[in-house]
Parts: sequence; C-alpha cells; structure tokens
Amino acid sequence: MKTAIMKNIITGKECRVHLTLEHPAVQCGIAVWADDEGRAYFPEDVQNPFYELRDIKDE
Repeated sequence: MKTAIMKNIITGKECRVHLTLEHPAVQCGIAVWADDEGRAYFPEDVQNPFYELRDIKDE
C-alpha cells in the first residue's frame, strides 16, 4: 500500500493519506488517495493544484 502526507497548499492543513481501490470514488479501476476518515481526494494519476503530496512510501 502506498501512503503519503497530503498538504492543502491554501490552508496549510496536512493529513496522512493512502492509495486505495476500496473506496466508492474509485472509477474504472483507478486508485484514489483517501484519508483515515474515508474522504477521497483525487485519483492517483491526477495532478491537483490545491494539494501537494510528499513522503510517498510503499508500506
């Protein structure tokens, strides 16, 4: 499983996220980044101008 720290570049808020295929937001088999509370942010292969991913790790 891939994990990362996601930072909202506008508010500065950070949260830990993981890449998952087990979320209702998954479409066409493309994994999404989701937090521990179940919020999905965006698919793995999409660049999002409001968020920065860092410390991406395979765990």
